[in-house]
Amino acid sequence: MGRHRRPPAPELPADTDARLRAIAEQRCVVEEGVATFPESTVPYAYRTVHRPDGTVDRHLVRLDPPPPHPHPRPPR
Repeated sequence: MGRHRRPPAPELPADTDARLRAIAEQRCVVEEGVATFPESTVPYAYRTVHRPDGTVDRHLVRLDPPPPHPHPRPPR
C-alpha cells in the first residue's frame, strides 16, 4: 500500500437539484424556511429563488423578537 491517498470525490453543491429543476422545467423554484446558525439562538428567515437561466437570488432576514411592551402604570 502506497503512502499517497486518493483525493476525496468532489461533492455537488447542496442546491444542485433545485437549480437543475428550474432549468429543466423553465420555471422558478423557490425554497423558504427558518434557520438558526450554529452556536446562536437568533432565527433567520431565508428565501432562495432558482431561476431558469441558472442564476440564484438569496435573501436572509434576521427574525428579531418584538421589543418588550412597557408595563402600564398603576392608577393613582
